[in-house]
Amino acid sequence: MKQIYIITTYTGTFLSYLIRNISKTPYAHVSIALNQDLAPMYSFGRLNPKTPLFAGFVEENINQGLYAIRKNTMCRVYSLDVTDAQYNKLYDNIMEVSRNRKKYDYDVRALVYLSINKPREREYKYVCSHFVADMLQKSGIHICDKNSYEIRPNDFYDLDSLNLEYEGLLSRYSTGEHSYVSKIAKA
Repeated sequence: MKQIYIITTYTGTFLSYLIRNISKTPYAHVSIALNQDLAPMYSFGRLNPKTPLFAGFVEENINQGLYAIRKNTMCRVYSLDVTDAQYNKLYDNIMEVSRNRKKYDYDVRALVYLSINKPREREYKYVCSHFVADMLQKSGIHICDKNSYEIRPNDFYDLDSLNLEYEGLLSRYSTGEHSYVSKIAKA
């Protein structure tokens, strides 16, 4: 067995503020990591940390990019036990998107459609939650009874299949303090 990590974040940017208010949840962005250090986290988001105008497949790091600018980013880090075969398939699926990242675009329209409860699926287009859910589903990892394109960031909030490991500042997760905080969060 191995563990994977799903990270929900709220950076406080204008776009995350809008998403948070539409979804009515404290977190607006979702990423996935294949190790406890969360290095890297994979998602769909800003290609340039200073502007949301250009977005696509991203490899995020806790102290780089947007998270280096937004040091007060709040997060929840969840773990999920998976089989070795599921882990390997997940890795392969993410690397396939990474190798072909120029084919993929951020699906801005999907944000609008999700806000009015009309999810849409387009080939080679993702928002963060759709990407994470699709990678899980394509890897045989079942966490939710929805199609991947119907998943929103708030769908990851308190799923029974996920174990909450940490809630707090993302920048403090990397300092090793997460083991102490996770005990508090689970209490």
